[in-house]
Amino acid sequence: MRTKATFNHILMIGGICLLTLSMVQIPSAFSNGESRISLEIAIETALRENPQLKAIREKVKVARARIDGIALLGNPELETEFVGGAHAEQKLELTKAFELGGQRGHRIRLAKTHLEKVDAELAKASQFVTKSVKIAFYELLLVQEKLKLAQEIVEHNEQMRDIAQTRFETGDISVTQANLATIHLQSALREAVMLESKLQLAHLSLNGLMGAPLETVRVAVGELREKAPPDTLQKLTLDALKTQALAHRNDLKSLQLNAQLTENELRLAKAANIPDLSVGALAERSVNERALGVKFSIPLPLFNRNRAEINATKAQQQVDTAEINNAEKQIVREVMAAFLSLSTTQKMLTFYEGDSLKLLNENLKLTRTAYELGETELLEVILMQNEYIKTRFAYLDALAAYHKALAELEAAVGTTLESVRTIDRQ
Repeated sequence: MRTKATFNHILMIGGICLLTLSMVQIPSAFSNGESRISLEIAIETALRENPQLKAIREKVKVARARIDGIALLGNPELETEFVGGAHAEQKLELTKAFELGGQRGHRIRLAKTHLEKVDAELAKASQFVTKSVKIAFYELLLVQEKLKLAQEIVEHNEQMRDIAQTRFETGDISVTQANLATIHLQSALREAVMLESKLQLAHLSLNGLMGAPLETVRVAVGELREKAPPDTLQKLTLDALKTQALAHRNDLKSLQLNAQLTENELRLAKAANIPDLSVGALAERSVNERALGVKFSIPLPLFNRNRAEINATKAQQQVDTAEINNAEKQIVREVMAAFLSLSTTQKMLTFYEGDSLKLLNENLKLTRTAYELGETELLEVILMQNEYIKTRFAYLDALAAYHKALAELEAAVGTTLESVRTIDRQ
């Protein structure tokens, strides 16, 4: 019976070795370089190298080129006609059309408004990338902290396994208790392996946002416990946040610029209803004579008065107004939700920032010492350790949720919370 139990114990130790080897092999896919990075550098790099932002910057160049491409005058039209025979003659006509009703000015205003809209889209995308980088950075920092804790737990469980093995060999504990120590170590190793996998996913997410090589290993430099200055958050009011958001959200600015585009398109459509004036110079030569003349022509707006374009543009104005109203309501909802989320995370942190973690840590140390001295059972150590791990992980999750809530609130407002506080004071 003792031999069978020993054999089972050896199998468990073998399983632990395999898990340990798997932990060593997993990071090999990301072994092409390691880079320590702060949140500020991550945001700066992303705003410069993010592929989506680069694409929008190219759109800005196109919009600027369209403004420069609106010519002052259109090209003239040259027409010639030659008739042979006994009475041969040749005609030459040079015609130039002139737009009336300020159509060129309307097109320039359209192009400039379109440029403003693309700039607003770039600012909107930059804010989204900034928020995403903050969330990805704090997710990486969270996984790093959890992995450190998991590795500490693995070390402690290895010590308990060794003590249990020694006490089992001396006959002080049963094989069941010895196996329990081994099983608990395996559980800790599995948790560490899962966190290693999450760490790699966090690297991928942050590298993708930064436009960096995906295989780069990132070490986030920062402290989850570092929070925003208390006076910054205490001065915030929901009304001030709403006002700031409606004034600075770039997605709302984009919709408002859409309305300006529609207004300019309506003016252009009405101006296009005024016919263009064509002025031409004529030259005619025949066998015995030559003649010069001037030609004027203007279309008569009898059948097509551009009503379809004008009516469609007026209908689009109603659509623009509805979209702006809906966006304003959505922005207010987002600000309220983000503000509530931040308030909730602040309250959650108060449950962990007292003496509970300190007391749990002291109790765990005492329980481990008592186990090493043979004064308590392994199950009591496991229960105490599980409670400690659960509480520590929950505290780290609450800290990460706090930083993510800050990022969400800043994105919902469209500016930094410090600027909201400054405006509120004024």
